[in-house]
Amino acid sequence: MPTTTRPSFQLPTPPSQSPPPNKVPTGRRLSSATTVTTTLPITTLKKSAPATPPWRPPGYWKMPDIIQETWKQKQQPPSRRPDPPKPSTSHHTNKPRWVNVGKAPDHFPLPTPRRSTATTTTAPPKPHAVFDAKLRKVLPRAKLLAANPKVYYTGTEQVGSGANGAVIRAVSRQKTPVAIKRCFIEDHDTHHHSYVLRELRIMGRLSHVNLIHLEAACLYEDHLWMAMELMACSVFGLLFNTTVGLDEPTTVLVVRNCLEGLVYLHSKNYMHRDVKSENILLGHNGQVKLADFGLATPVSHQNSARLGTAKWMAPEVVTESFYTENVDVWSLGITLIEMMDRVPPLYYLENTVDIYQEILYGKQPSFHFTTPSTALQNLLDWMLNPDGHHRPMAKDVLQNLDQFISKGHLKCALPSDLAKLVQEVFPV
Repeated sequence: MPTTTRPSFQLPTPPSQSPPPNKVPTGRRLSSATTVTTTLPITTLKKSAPATPPWRPPGYWKMPDIIQETWKQKQQPPSRRPDPPKPSTSHHTNKPRWVNVGKAPDHFPLPTPRRSTATTTTAPPKPHAVFDAKLRKVLPRAKLLAANPKVYYTGTEQVGSGANGAVIRAVSRQKTPVAIKRCFIEDHDTHHHSYVLRELRIMGRLSHVNLIHLEAACLYEDHLWMAMELMACSVFGLLFNTTVGLDEPTTVLVVRNCLEGLVYLHSKNYMHRDVKSENILLGHNGQVKLADFGLATPVSHQNSARLGTAKWMAPEVVTESFYTENVDVWSLGITLIEMMDRVPPLYYLENTVDIYQEILYGKQPSFHFTTPSTALQNLLDWMLNPDGHHRPMAKDVLQNLDQFISKGHLKCALPSDLAKLVQEVFPV
């Protein structure tokens, strides 16, 4: 007979003060026997289990949570630099005090004048400032005299005068005898300014044994001082103080030196345009130098101006046609006749119009009171060709002159012979 087992009877557990784990008290008051049972998820009990992402099919790309990341950045407080300290005082310290617009005060306050720490005094305008600026532009700095010329040069003695100034003999601080050409400067006389500046530009930049040398120049008060090497006299002065003209060998010597100076001048792109006996200087040692470059002009220019001295002008200069540097050869030919005859070919004419007419339509200039050698006459006829296109240049005349001298067709004096003649007429 089967045995039946009776279930054992267990006494109920008395209630505790705190609810069991699976029972949560509700918000309303309950009896001790009434409880609410809630079932907790299994995952909450397994805290140590790793969180594994759910399975996704292949090819799935996880999109980044941009919205959440941006929201986190906004929640962070921005980094803020500290404000710079405010100045204790206002920058507008000199600001005038405020004036009520509606009510006019007794007097308006004036602003405080600004005082400069450096005291500046305005210098008076320098006399002849425009000419002085041009002078400094055309002359090298070494040729500008900074000292007072009345102190720098001593023993001054006037030896000549002209319309715009005088010629003075003096001695420099280095005990060098010089000839000073002092010209009066007027601001309105721009024509004279151009004449003087042309002469200074050539003398200051060119250097040749047969061209006059400029020692120094400066503008002092109302006069321009030009110190040049001292010469004994000019060819005109020598002829004026003698009763006869120069002999042929001495004339050939002077002409040859002038040709060397003209060849150098033409090679530097300048023509003289005023070759005559007054502008050929002689020294006590027999030197011959060309001077007075006030009418000189660049060869490269298209020159047609009627400039020079009438009796020494070439025909193309008289007609104001375009001419070249061989007009100096014509003027030197006229001077050659003057040195031997003591007077130029048209010495008997005084009217300028008559002189021009004779140059254009008269006979070819020649000697009146002397008879030169055949070689010199042929050379002179070549130099005085009325057609400027067939007239030779200075270098061609010099080459033929040297050939005549070397072959014995012409005699040329020595510099010592010329020095002796100059010393006899103008003793040292």
